[in-house]
Amino acid sequence: MGGFKSEAVNVAFDNGVISIIIAHLIKCSKKMKADCIVDNNPLINHEDRVTDRLIAKYLNAEPDNFRYEPQSPENFNEDTDHYIGRTDIKVISRDYFNVSAQAYFVIECKRIDGSNDLNKKYITEGVARFVCHPTKYSSYYKQNIMFGYVVRALDISDNAGQIDKLQSYLLKEVMATNLVLKQNDDPQYCIYVCEYVSTHIGRIELSHLFFNFADAIS
Repeated sequence: MGGFKSEAVNVAFDNGVISIIIAHLIKCSKKMKADCIVDNNPLINHEDRVTDRLIAKYLNAEPDNFRYEPQSPENFNEDTDHYIGRTDIKVISRDYFNVSAQAYFVIECKRIDGSNDLNKKYITEGVARFVCHPTKYSSYYKQNIMFGYVVRALDISDNAGQIDKLQSYLLKEVMATNLVLKQNDDPQYCIYVCEYVSTHIGRIELSHLFFNFADAIS
């Protein structure tokens, strides 16, 4: 993950890495959901509890090209001697050799239940951390992931549409394209992509993964 001289190659490489990470998230989420149901050990309806179990028992359970770190401090502010952000999941290559300490991907996790309240928080306490000034999360590769934990039975595509509409006026000084559907061939999840542009961040892309955990939530 040290990078190539050709920007086009870099973009293609990073797109491939994001796809690999998302595929691993989906695989592990399916396994965790199935185990919850079979073992009668449901997930607590709490963002951190879902994230902690996913990381500890699944994401890092098998040999993989990446290491998934929970609750990592982000963006040190020298004026206050304080980190202004704390990532839900930091994804670092196991064969990491890039000299930059910021060469990693970030996964921000948020619960989704179809309510306007959680849809707003998905943006203001999730997406905004990547795109609004001052940014709480870095985007070294100009790509990161929003992971929506769907905790109540709902139409994921319809709810994604509601989030899409909210972005236009909740994200100040940031231009966001529409959420573009990338994959929905499995009823358990949908994947969207969206580009965000501002003078502060330039142009970055967020992949939005919405996974249905409703049957595994207590």
